[in-house]
Amino acid sequence: MAAHPTSVSRRTWLARWMSLGLGGVALAGCGFRMRGQYGMAFQTIQLTGFARTSPLATELARALENTGVRVVGSTLEAAQAASSASVPVGHIVFEALGDTRDMVVSSTTRYGQVRGMTARIKLRFQVRRSDGSILVPASDIAMANDLTYTEQDALAKQDESEALQKAMQTDIVNQVLRRLAAIEPAQLPSPPEPMAAPPEVDRRVPTPVTPSRDSAR
Repeated sequence: MAAHPTSVSRRTWLARWMSLGLGGVALAGCGFRMRGQYGMAFQTIQLTGFARTSPLATELARALENTGVRVVGSTLEAAQAASSASVPVGHIVFEALGDTRDMVVSSTTRYGQVRGMTARIKLRFQVRRSDGSILVPASDIAMANDLTYTEQDALAKQDESEALQKAMQTDIVNQVLRRLAAIEPAQLPSPPEPMAAPPEVDRRVPTPVTPSRDSAR
């Protein structure tokens, strides 16, 4: 006897729910942490070197804000955020040395028709302390993924390509967060020693000494 449509849909929903739950357990077991659970040793960060319209910079800034870090546009803004006359020690500068993405043909037919594409994203960066010294030397995070292509499904493949690049971008952002979370407080500059208070000066007026009669003789 055929199963009732309602019971089939319930079983399908339950199977999907269980697969999502098991997937979450697997991610937790391999050390995956949801965005916002990263503890950062710094309080403010400046993102430089990115193009004004960089989608990677936009997502990275949003992810950093979710961790409790304040993203500032300049070292002056970092000082103002800390109510300090100088750049605070809990400030770092994330400098993008390269932020590129492209799609290249990976395979063709004997007649020159495209059958495979490769999506690539690469971020090269370094991190500086508030005093300008290098905290994290120049590093690369690169990703590449293949997808099939057919002229008949060009529009659908375009959507697939955009979704793939978005997923790769999110993966790069998570990798950056993990590297920034690995920074220890001891790696940041130490706060300046408070200046010792100058010794107090005795401003009391000395009592005049009256000569005794014996000394006047």
